Amino acid sequence: MINILNIPYFAGGLSHLIPLYVLHHRYFRNNVKYNNQFLVGNNLQTLLKIQNVNCVSMDYFDNDELIKSKDYFKLTEYLVEKEKEAYNIVKPSLIIEDTSFTSPLIAEKNHIPRISIQRTGFFRTIDKSYRNNNHVHSIMKGNNFEKAVIFSDSKIKELPKYNNSDLYFFQQYLKPKVKIIPGIPTIECLPENIEKKESYFYCGPLIIMDRPSKNLSERLSVFLQSNKEKPIVFITTGTVDMTPVEKFIEYFVKRNYAVITTCNYEINNTYKQQVFYNKLLPLNYICGISNLVIHQCGSGMYHYPIINKVPSLTLGTQCYDREDIAIRLQELGVSGHIPHPADNADYWSVFVNMVHKFETKTLTNRDMIDKLHAEINTTMSNFEMNEVIEYALS
Repeated sequence: MINILNIPYFAGGLSHLIPLYVLHHRYFRNNVKYNNQFLVGNNLQTLLKIQNVNCVSMDYFDNDELIKSKDYFKLTEYLVEKEKEAYNIVKPSLIIEDTSFTSPLIAEKNHIPRISIQRTGFFRTIDKSYRNNNHVHSIMKGNNFEKAVIFSDSKIKELPKYNNSDLYFFQQYLKPKVKIIPGIPTIECLPENIEKKESYFYCGPLIIMDRPSKNLSERLSVFLQSNKEKPIVFITTGTVDMTPVEKFIEYFVKRNYAVITTCNYEINNTYKQQVFYNKLLPLNYICGISNLVIHQCGSGMYHYPIINKVPSLTLGTQCYDREDIAIRLQELGVSGHIPHPADNADYWSVFVNMVHKFETKTLTNRDMIDKLHAEINTTMSNFEMNEVIEYALS
């Protein structure tokens, strides 16, 4: 039996857990060859164990005070010690992680192969003329300490005083034995001259195709019935990004649209007959019943409109990993991009023009959406997890 330790980004919420969770359910859950375990906080342990997902039984982030403290020194020290503890319990032959920047200290340092979930932000290919030097990687926002290791050499002095060997392993994060890309080659493009291209494996989107609960379904049914003559626009900025979208919501309700959103604003109460708010929503289902989807272009999110063949707009968030994909989708003709207000003072005119294109059915190239939809299905069908693991262990 092969013991595998899964490590999602500790402060990434569901965004960096779901890809590992989907891999588990597709490829490991019913395979007796693998003992697949997750290192997650205490709250998520309870959630995963209910679904018969094995977790490392240890006390891990029993409260979030340490995260809130933003004490890079203590956070780094804590994570390294906890990952070492998990390593000693599981004794893994393989580590699979999603944005766990400290993982090389228990993987490469112990000669254990590491499979990393990597996205476009780690291997940029968008033309330099589109890049904005003021943009940061999305991992730099929120309660993050690991940027000190990966994205800013000047911050490395904020880490505990590791020896030179440990610092070397920290800096090897972006060079794991294997990289899994949760997307397709046409969108998540690799640079032509990238090293060890054979170590990158496309698996298609690692997303959950969920449906609404009974209670949510009943609420949605009432909302849709009362707005049955209106086109539906779904607006979301995910679970982390705080880019304001209140003005967009107001624009649509005044144009007699019905709005479904994960963004909570006072405007939702003002137009409560036309706005349906819920903090978390089954994204695939909601995209499937929407006429237009507006989103922040997170790694998982951007796939749902393509899978459902729905026109979409992306919102600028000043995060280059998201912006690169948003621009690529616009290049392909399957989405329109609205720049962040701080990047383009004329963003509102861009938005209004994009809505006009949607309303006149000129926003998206239907043939390209069909091609990308087919490529997603083909990529998922051709992906072989056993092949990836054999490569990692070779």
